Formats: sequence, C-alpha cells, structure tokens
Amino acid sequence: MSRAIQSKAVKPLRLLACAVLLLAAPVLRAAENKYDALAKLLMPFANLLAEHSRNPQRAVQLSARLESMSGLPAALAGARAELALEYPDKLRLRAPVQGEMLTLCRRGQVLWVSPGRRATALLQAATADRKLPPADPQARLAPFRLPVPEKQLVFLPALFRVEDGGRDVIGGQECRVLGLQLAPELERSLNAIGWSGRVWVGEKGALLRLIVEQPGWEIAVRFDRVEFSKSLPAATWQPGPEEAGDVLPLTPAQYGQLLPAFGR
Repeated sequence: MSRAIQSKAVKPLRLLACAVLLLAAPVLRAAENKYDALAKLLMPFANLLAEHSRNPQRAVQLSARLESMSGLPAALAGARAELALEYPDKLRLRAPVQGEMLTLCRRGQVLWVSPGRRATALLQAATADRKLPPADPQARLAPFRLPVPEKQLVFLPALFRVEDGGRDVIGGQECRVLGLQLAPELERSLNAIGWSGRVWVGEKGALLRLIVEQPGWEIAVRFDRVEFSKSLPAATWQPGPEEAGDVLPLTPAQYGQLLPAFGR
C-alpha cells in the first residue's frame, strides 16, 4: 500500500480516536475529581466544627425523610428527621427511636429529652442490658470537636476510599453518586468496622441523599434541607409544641447514654 493511501486510511482513524477521547474527557475528569466532589460536600460541615475555623457559618439545620431503616415500623417509613447544630455546644435532634419520635436537645450543659416517659424506659433498658457504657455521674460534656486534627482537614476526603457511582436524578436535580468506605485507620479509631455508605451530591456539593450500612443495620435518608448560617434562634433549644407536657431533664451522663440510640 502506498504512503498516500496509508495516510488517507489512517487519518479518519485518528479523527475517530480524537473524537472518542473528547467525548470521554468529561467522564475521565469526573472519575479523577471524585475526591474533589466529596471535599465540596464535607468541608462546610468540617469548617462548622473546627475550633479555629474562619468560616462565619457555625450552625446548620438539616431536614430529612427516612426512606428506610433497620427495625423501622412501616408506619414511620417516610418520617421526617431534623437536626439543628450550632458550634460549640448546641444540638437538637428529632428522629424515630425504636418506633417512636424522640427529641433530644443540648444547650451547653442544659439537656432534655421528650417524650420523657419513653426516654425513661430507654435509660432503664440501657442500664439493665448493659448495651451502653455505664454512666459517670461526674461527667460534663465537652464542646463538639472533629474526629481528626484540624491541620489534616485539607486531607479529609483522603480518609475515605471513594468509588464513582455514576449519575442520578433526585427531585429533578441531577447529581453524582459516590460510594464511600472509611480508611482502615479511621474505621478502627471510630469503632466503625464494616461501615460503608453511598452519597448523592448535587450542585455545589449539596447533600441530597445518603445510605449508610453497618453489619446488621442500614439507613437511607433523603435530605430536603441543608442550610448553614451564623447562628440559630434561641427558641431552637427550647421545647416546642410537640414536646410540651412531657419533657425530661437529663444529666450529661444520661445524655451520653441516649445519644447512641438515635443511630440504631
């Protein structure tokens, strides 16, 4: 075959190869940037909890719907869960616990839970079966802190093993799916052996959906609201109409016993 003919035959192949590479480039870039996508999701939360953060947004409100959870009664499928958190020591959590909605609140060392009758039963059960660590009557709650040194925040995404799960659509919004596993060191330090997750990340790192799995337990959550702000109203940390009449004050030790129940 002459050189002229070879050149004519090879040129279309080169053009085709270039076209394929150009079409594939966004996919390749997405695969390369999966840790960047995770960083956009994680950093606002990390900056909120970092003691020396210069980020003025030190509070967040989350509103979510429980799609499914291990042991969740059918009547509570789709129930809303709400979280309000303000650095350094304010938290309000409302979610189903063993089939009933509970509200747990912390404002510094002032703590309460509602409904109190249900919380009392949970505390008694925790003491009886010793599933939770024994309470320390002298305990005081420390400010919130990150599970990793603040100097390592820039490496926060590297604490996970990330897999690109492709694209999806949530509520009409296109998003990216990331599969997550903890790095072995963090898995051991957090006592989260067997933990894995999938997260749906929307535009600008918005949290849209989360699935977390551990041995024998799974939860799937859709997020309707994730809103960061400088602070939250004082009324956030007071009992609302849904808690009126059945509020149980807690000691720090009792609070420490109840809080893990919201993750079961």
